Amino acid sequence: MKLNQKHSIYFFMVLFFIIAIISFFVIKDLIFVILYSTVLAFFFYPLYNKIKSIIKLKWLSAIIVILLIIFIVTILLVFVSNQLIKESLSFYSSARELDIEVAPFIKEGLQNIMISINKIASDFLFSLPAKLLNIFVSILLLFYFFIDGEKLLDGFKKTIPLDEHRKKLYLGEFKNISNSVIYGSVLTGIIVGVLSGIGFYIFKVNSPVLLSFVVMILVILPIVGSALVWLPVAILKISNGDNSNGIGLIIYNLILTLIGAILTYKLVSRKSKMHPVLIIIGVIGGLKFFGFIGIIFGPFVLTLFITMLKYIAFEK
Repeated sequence: MKLNQKHSIYFFMVLFFIIAIISFFVIKDLIFVILYSTVLAFFFYPLYNKIKSIIKLKWLSAIIVILLIIFIVTILLVFVSNQLIKESLSFYSSARELDIEVAPFIKEGLQNIMISINKIASDFLFSLPAKLLNIFVSILLLFYFFIDGEKLLDGFKKTIPLDEHRKKLYLGEFKNISNSVIYGSVLTGIIVGVLSGIGFYIFKVNSPVLLSFVVMILVILPIVGSALVWLPVAILKISNGDNSNGIGLIIYNLILTLIGAILTYKLVSRKSKMHPVLIIIGVIGGLKFFGFIGIIFGPFVLTLFITMLKYIAFEK
């Protein structure tokens, strides 16, 4: 009897392993679609809850948020990407005309930005028919993530083969890290980047979209800070005799730095703050491995891994 039971366990394990491999090949082409949809659902879920509290209809609230996401993505692909490429080319050409020596890492960074954005935009626009299935899957996933998000999360919790204590520890840390990465780093970076772009436009700075994009990345990466962009621009303005715009840009960005600090403090609790080194390594490594979504997944995966190591060491 015990022998039969042992054989049954081995058979189940082999069968499970085979089905897991087949399942991977079934979804492997959609893994990044699932990741993008998961991040978007997490990011926009608070907005979905607010709309749902007013409309009282889950399906209608989900459709409104999805339409908003489609609008934002379309604007980013059509307008921002084209403008970013134009301004990158203009910046590089201006530097060459003025005989300014552009640092190799800046030159390489601009080239990588232009190539990446151009590739994303052109791939999306010119191979749209081939991507319609992925778009449909993403919209469908978003819809069900919104309306059944809580049920899916509860079901996921039940399937985790851990005791309740470990579940609470890991899921609590998962929530803290998610809030830290998505709301603390990325959302703050986007808000400060957009406001910086408005400031660059108001104070008549060339290439405002390009500079605001760089500011966004620098805000997401700690330590470095957005002053690396706006301070040299402001000093250059003042040295060229444009004192009003130069001083105005400094005052505007000092206020913006304060706003960014307040946002970070409000959006992320102290206990969920990530170490700056993890964010820097995670963002750079994540961009190389995952693409643009790596800005979020890079730091997230690294911190989650270190957290698991910490709990394993603690239990020992």
